[in-house]
Amino acid sequence: MLDPDISAVDALALLSVRDNDPTGYSRRRFLQMVGWGVGGGALLGGLGASLLPELIPSEFREAWAAGPLGPSENILVLVGMYGGNDGLNTVVPYGNPLYYQYRSNIAIPAAQLLHLDANLGLHPNLKFLKSLYDQQEVAVVQGVGYPNPDLSHFNSMANWLHGGNIGGVPRDGWVGRWLDGLGGPADLFKAGIVGSGLPLHLIGQSRRGTAIPEWGFDFGGGTSANDQRLYTAVRSFSAAAAGRGPWFDAIALAERSQIDVAQTVAPLFAADLPTGQLVRPMTVAARLINANLGLRVIDASMDNFDNHSSEPSDHAQLLLEFDTGLEAFFGTLDPSWRNRVTVMTFSEFGRTPWSNDSLGTDHGTSNNHFVIGAGVKGGLYGEQPSLAGLARWDRMDFNVDFRSLYATMIDGILGGGSSTVLNGNYPTIDLFRPAGQFGPPIRAAAPATASDFVGIVPARLLDTRDGDGAPIDAASTLTLRVAGSGGVPAGAVAAVLNVTAVNATVRSFVTVWPTGLNRPNTSTLNVGGGDIVPNLVISKLGESGQVDIYNNAGSVHCVVDVVGYFQSEDASRFTSLTPARILDTRDGTGAPAALGQAAKIDVQVAGRGGVHKAADSVVMNVTVADPTAAGFLTVWPTGAEMPTASNLNFVAGQTVPNLVIAKLGSGKVSIYNSAGATQVIADVLGYFRSGTGARLTPIPPARLVDTRTDGAVSRPVAQTPFVLAVLDRGGVPGAATAVVLNVTATDGTNDGYVTAYPSGEAAPLASNLNVHAGQTRANLVIAKVGADGAVALFNSNGSVHLVVDVVGYFTS
Repeated sequence: MLDPDISAVDALALLSVRDNDPTGYSRRRFLQMVGWGVGGGALLGGLGASLLPELIPSEFREAWAAGPLGPSENILVLVGMYGGNDGLNTVVPYGNPLYYQYRSNIAIPAAQLLHLDANLGLHPNLKFLKSLYDQQEVAVVQGVGYPNPDLSHFNSMANWLHGGNIGGVPRDGWVGRWLDGLGGPADLFKAGIVGSGLPLHLIGQSRRGTAIPEWGFDFGGGTSANDQRLYTAVRSFSAAAAGRGPWFDAIALAERSQIDVAQTVAPLFAADLPTGQLVRPMTVAARLINANLGLRVIDASMDNFDNHSSEPSDHAQLLLEFDTGLEAFFGTLDPSWRNRVTVMTFSEFGRTPWSNDSLGTDHGTSNNHFVIGAGVKGGLYGEQPSLAGLARWDRMDFNVDFRSLYATMIDGILGGGSSTVLNGNYPTIDLFRPAGQFGPPIRAAAPATASDFVGIVPARLLDTRDGDGAPIDAASTLTLRVAGSGGVPAGAVAAVLNVTAVNATVRSFVTVWPTGLNRPNTSTLNVGGGDIVPNLVISKLGESGQVDIYNNAGSVHCVVDVVGYFQSEDASRFTSLTPARILDTRDGTGAPAALGQAAKIDVQVAGRGGVHKAADSVVMNVTVADPTAAGFLTVWPTGAEMPTASNLNFVAGQTVPNLVIAKLGSGKVSIYNSAGATQVIADVLGYFRSGTGARLTPIPPARLVDTRTDGAVSRPVAQTPFVLAVLDRGGVPGAATAVVLNVTATDGTNDGYVTAYPSGEAAPLASNLNVHAGQTRANLVIAKVGADGAVALFNSNGSVHLVVDVVGYFTS
């Protein structure tokens, strides 16, 4: 009798053809050799004999011979989330207070979510998926389940893989039955799985899919001269019938076909493959599609979603792996296939609406699933299951039968016949675009080019508080024209902007990137709600000289000032310096006392701290300390009229840093304080000088590290400097001499500061970012690269997590 508490891993093993068939060596070896998984499972062991008559001799002999897809044939990629993915912490109903009541110990704060609308948000680790959703390429199908749900992994998994509940042990699966109905010669390359076992859903009564190990075939895939001689010899054994019966001939033919199959796919494994539970199989899946072997269905699944405990950390890591796997898949997929591929997720059930005392959830019923692709009409489908009135062990009702999801895939992707395959008529979901109409393609950046800097007197480009302006709403993007405005010429390739978030209604983050590209998996600044937060931005300009500004949660006003731009023509070039302090009003360095209300000071920059006397612009980190009132600082070239712009915003008692790039006037900058009295500190990091130094290449933002989630470095940074390799990563070449980084400090245990400096050198008396316990703050950093190709990040006190994104680099 089957244990009703069988694990998800064991359930899937029993519902797969695998390498421990007790019914005999010959059939196990036969099934293994043809690449149909590795043997017959205990519950599926009787399937092989029924296949023998059809496959011998004529059809099996050519079963491996894959043919290219026809022009109208599309591809379905299945991603199983075995164990029961928690749909409520994947697509989070943050607008429903019952979610936080039922799950007080594992609920995800609304400010951390990637908002889909005013009520739903994606888990924060699904950033690539969210970027596809923003392109209208993701359908979120809510409340998927089936009548009389079963909470056993085995029983529910069997129902999903079979395509319905037959009240016993199923002998075939829904994709297998679709294969049965294709007619014509048997073709092992119509459906397959990247893995070593063949699950039930890929097994039919007379046809099966192919299992392709994610590391390639051990036998048959070699390319050396010795391997080829061996394969030639083995092939000769099956050249003609041996007269010893059909099973003998079948094994001989299996040996030959094993070699032919392995040789067919061997080129896919020639290049190195990434690691990861889903990243590797999804990369292989994309390579299989690119090779055009005739595959219509590919399975690349993952497990371990049975999170009865430690769900906040374990589930977050699984969703990060899922998101990274999707990104690897679409990054590997040849663009010519983009409009013909659809990805669908599935899981045997969801989780309970209530969490348990072990920071986990238990087996549930309905769930949320994703359908992803250029042919998908992105959006929300079905309804989020009601949470009203649910007691501790109640489950949520479903509103979309999973067989409707299958019928939609069969009729919309695989050519029809869902009523036959599913043995019933199930309504399809209208989630595909009309034939020939596709969502916007994944957009790539134009080739990066080096550029020179031109400093200008700051000019305001945007203030959403003015006139008829409106804040940026949750999950919304504002497009801002930069080129041709505020003194920036139409031909500028990048701009230096001071971006300030004002009066955010909730905790959120803001991202700035070039218009026309996919929104990156990065943030520019973080807000806590009700505060005013500035950050300097160096952004490549996108389509029509524009940048996009995205707000994740709530609503927020945005102020943008431009302080300079980069152009392809010769102008000023950058020299990076080890940070040096040129102003500290606390001890009289550069100025005698705190800066008073409505007062300004002129600070000599040229000729100090390593800045050349002929410099025309300076890069420095300016910090406000101990202000007595809320206000702002403005930095501009001495001798010019003070602009309507700000560089730092602060409230009383707050320590706030910000990177400043300022044009010099007679070698000086002026600094104005709007209110109260405040201490001001300035550390120079580099300077621009006409015709001498390094040129900037702006690039789309790319994440280099997140110490909260990145494997071996997933730990907070204490007082041992964190050494971050920056060369040959994120688009930065090995020849770069300095990098432009957006550094975010979060979850700090103590107040302190973070300093970025060249790895291998002593930490300077300077700071780039001030840390406040429990807060999240970001600051732009231009850092010289050390001799070892790295930048060191020093945290002065306690521990803090660091998130670092690169947005550009300098080369000589």
